[in-house]
Amino acid sequence: MRTKSLIIILVTLALGIFIGILGSNFARAKRIKEYRSYASNEGFTQRFLKVLEPTEEQKKQILPIIKEFSERNSELRKEYRNDFRKLLKEFNKELTPLLTKEQIEKLEQGRSHRHRDENEKEGYSRRKSSGHGNPEPPLPW
Repeated sequence: MRTKSLIIILVTLALGIFIGILGSNFARAKRIKEYRSYASNEGFTQRFLKVLEPTEEQKKQILPIIKEFSERNSELRKEYRNDFRKLLKEFNKELTPLLTKEQIEKLEQGRSHRHRDENEKEGYSRRKSSGHGNPEPPLPW
């Protein structure tokens, strides 16, 4: 009888941990999705309209402002991405001569696995954030 009680407690504990992990992953994914909604001009606009809930009169005045800042936000993200890409290229240029052939292969394998995993998880949705529907090229890392 004591063994049965112990098994029930352990199973309950395991289920609680499993449910907690699932809930945590779900909440994290939801926050990431909300954050990424700012990446497109449309998502940026919709997010602010949802939060502000403006009247029709306010909407007429607010939309041009949101659109302007949405476009500026998009440009800043592109500039950042390009600057980051350049930085990584410089990093790789300086780092690669110091690595062994095996280390270079490991680095390249890690890059290809990460890109494949990201693409499978997100279906390329993250890279369609240029606001023009054209996917951005992947980062070189």
